[in-house]
Amino acid sequence: MHRYFDFGRVFYDERQKIPNEILFQPLGNHVANVRKLAQYWLSQEYTGSNEAEKKASRRRVTEAAQLHDVAKPQKFGIALERKGDGIKVNYSFRGHRFEASQPDNPWVELLARGHHDFSAHDICRDAYKLRTLTAHLEDDDPLKKKAEEYKRILNLDPLAYAKELYILEMCDQIEAEVACRFFNNSDQAETRAFMDFTITQSETDRSVFFVDPWKFDKDEVELPLAVWSMPFPQELKQAVEKNSFDDKKLSDALKSKLKTWWKTQPKKIDIPTPKVTLRPRATESELNLSVYSLYEQQGFAPNPMQKELAEALDRNQNPHPAVLLKAPTGSGKTESIVFPALAHDYRLFLILPARSLLEDQLQRIDKYLKEFSEIPENQDRELSLVIDTGAQMDRLIYQNGEVGKPKVNPRRHLYKGNIILTTLDKFLYRYFSFGEKNKNFVFPHHIHKENCLFCFDEAHSYDNISFTNFESLVRSLYEAGRSLVLMTATMPQQLIESFDYLETIDYVDDDGRILVLREYQEQTLKRPYLNQCSFQWIENVSRDAEHPETFQTSVAQLIKDDWETQPHRRILAVVQTVKDAAAIYKHLKSQIETVATERCLFLYHGRLADQERPKIYGEIQQRDKDRQPYILITTSAIEVGCDLNAETLISQICPPENLIQRAGRCNRKGDVPDAKVILVGDHIPEFVNSLDEAGWETYQKTLCSLKTFDTKAIGACVSRPEHIDDYRVVEIFSMLHDYVYNADLTCQPSYEKGLVITRSWTPSATLIFDNGEQSDWQKSLSKLPKVSVPLDRLLIDKKDGITTNQYANVDVYERTYDKETTQRKMENLRWGSAYIKDIVIRIGADKSGAQLGGNPPYAYDPEIGFVDLLGIFSGGRKGTDPNVKLFHQPSDSQSKTIMITYINPLDVVSA
Repeated sequence: MHRYFDFGRVFYDERQKIPNEILFQPLGNHVANVRKLAQYWLSQEYTGSNEAEKKASRRRVTEAAQLHDVAKPQKFGIALERKGDGIKVNYSFRGHRFEASQPDNPWVELLARGHHDFSAHDICRDAYKLRTLTAHLEDDDPLKKKAEEYKRILNLDPLAYAKELYILEMCDQIEAEVACRFFNNSDQAETRAFMDFTITQSETDRSVFFVDPWKFDKDEVELPLAVWSMPFPQELKQAVEKNSFDDKKLSDALKSKLKTWWKTQPKKIDIPTPKVTLRPRATESELNLSVYSLYEQQGFAPNPMQKELAEALDRNQNPHPAVLLKAPTGSGKTESIVFPALAHDYRLFLILPARSLLEDQLQRIDKYLKEFSEIPENQDRELSLVIDTGAQMDRLIYQNGEVGKPKVNPRRHLYKGNIILTTLDKFLYRYFSFGEKNKNFVFPHHIHKENCLFCFDEAHSYDNISFTNFESLVRSLYEAGRSLVLMTATMPQQLIESFDYLETIDYVDDDGRILVLREYQEQTLKRPYLNQCSFQWIENVSRDAEHPETFQTSVAQLIKDDWETQPHRRILAVVQTVKDAAAIYKHLKSQIETVATERCLFLYHGRLADQERPKIYGEIQQRDKDRQPYILITTSAIEVGCDLNAETLISQICPPENLIQRAGRCNRKGDVPDAKVILVGDHIPEFVNSLDEAGWETYQKTLCSLKTFDTKAIGACVSRPEHIDDYRVVEIFSMLHDYVYNADLTCQPSYEKGLVITRSWTPSATLIFDNGEQSDWQKSLSKLPKVSVPLDRLLIDKKDGITTNQYANVDVYERTYDKETTQRKMENLRWGSAYIKDIVIRIGADKSGAQLGGNPPYAYDPEIGFVDLLGIFSGGRKGTDPNVKLFHQPSDSQSKTIMITYINPLDVVSA
């Protein structure tokens, strides 16, 4: 009679080039360990509103643990793979989970079948099946009662199934990782689908493992790890050493040897079984720190605004705070949220309107986490910061004042951080479970944990579509009982009214609070020149869109004059377009830096390569901190949230809310006796204007009347046209929410299309510049200069019938996900919706400078960035057509033209 391979896992000592033995863990041992972990899992983590319901939830998970690997023996396969002059042992149980069956308990069966996947697709599908099962059963069906209970559970908590699946998967992964590390097979441990825990082996006792965070009812958990040991066949070892067999022959020979050996093994292991012990870290107990002690460690006392917000965020007094904070620029809003979050052990999501703001916040939070990890209460505790921009997800570890990257793959710990630093765009994607195909539901799972605190900084920065999404997201989190803080300095009153359900703490318009804060800043912080800047509006300078050179020269001359008058000054110059900023920078560079002994002139804008922006900003910030002179030419990329203390601000005229933000970077610390704000231009560019005709007239009168910069007077000019939601954006948000959080499969098509409209109906493409220095550019994307650009900025431009913006060596791809290899790969751009495409445009270097096909090579300068945009597509918006059609002709002229589409904005469709 055939005897199945009754194995749960396979191990080998990866320190040996050719292992001396292969170890096989009995399936029963692995299953028993997973059941044990599920039985000891914290009761409050199980679903249900009372003890009986939580016991039932635990029972479902432990039954699924018993069932989850039942088909492994029938699905076992093993192979050898050459690895240098050694080998690697590969094994699989492909498809085993789909054989799990428990007809009398479909919930348990689905948990068992789903235990290797934590995707929105599978979880929503299975939760829907369970919730609707009763509708498909007759009243006398034996399952009817259970099906009614399933429906009741999921109506009360739509995420109940996902929460139980998470516990099962984590118990399975923890047991597997501990076993792999114990048997010196750490590489295998790193391949776990995803791991939400940090597991470290004791340096003094290799049978002890520390698990962080600790999620068990017991002080420690002991697990036996039984194995059968098969000596590695001598003839196979010799074949490897002589390189006489290929991988297939080696694998076939091993399978034959394994069958022979297995027949000789007893069904019960009769050798001593080693045991491992899981323990929490010594500092695992819940923190209960004073917010004020954290301020004290930083060397200052909290100001009145910071004190008031700290009290509002005290979890002991207010379990689910929901606050709208209005506070002026430079008043310490970042510290007011970070310190209470750390003291009360929140998981803080700090959500910013733009990636450009991440650089400043990252440096400040990095400093605070280093110092926080040094306090006695945190000795040996691992703290972490996650930076999620979409282009990258990095995780930094802080321990005892030291910072480093995790030793394990950071993408295994998705959203596992004390602070998660991200943008609204990327947070929306995570909120709706996009990314990391087989584990993307971990994002909603983490977002809806009780200890999460969501802070939306610079909340005034959103408009049109982004405000519609922002408003929907905030309300959704509020209705789910999550803790919230919105921070703003200049949000118009008509938009603030959208959040009337939040408690308002107002240090912008409340005269009493303003006075208290100002007294603190003047007396305690010794800011003698607080809010003091001279003001000048130079309105006789106009910008001609066709010939912007005059405007560029005028601004450059203003900067030069100020610099030459006071050469040790910190000057911030802000214009609206990247091309203007680059032209002004080039103009000044030829005149100023020729005599400078160190770099003082900087250019910063949103089309600098992703890798360059943090470097430039860090250098500027260091000079600012050291009170060294600089000239910074920039765009709105550095308008909000950046902690600079310039002495002169020269700004192109802009809406009043933007001007207040820009002026907030001038004399920010109130220590500049002769700070000045200079406004240049006679009209606000249409693409940024938020004022109607009456508002513009009021704004002009106010500007003409000012001799010193008056935040309150300019703030009174802030006005936006009445916000009208694009009903399509509202509907998409609602459908995605119903699919992900209520398992409504009627909304699945919207999810499958990947349709998340964050700021604009226009999707973006990634431009990369390949200088030819990487052997395989596709594997080196993180090293190549890149930037994201909206598709409608990449239209072919012609003047007098001649193309002006097409370049040689340009190819267009879409990056796709290969389910078999779980890797992303590049393919040529194909027809279809742009929303479901990750479009990548590769610009190749041509060092000869020769034209190809009549097009010149693209001149990329890392100092300047991607200033000139490429012509990639023809077509565009046409009338009231609901779709925009773009056409691309591949560089291979024989290939057919490609058409991609996206949706027109509402104002175009309804025009």
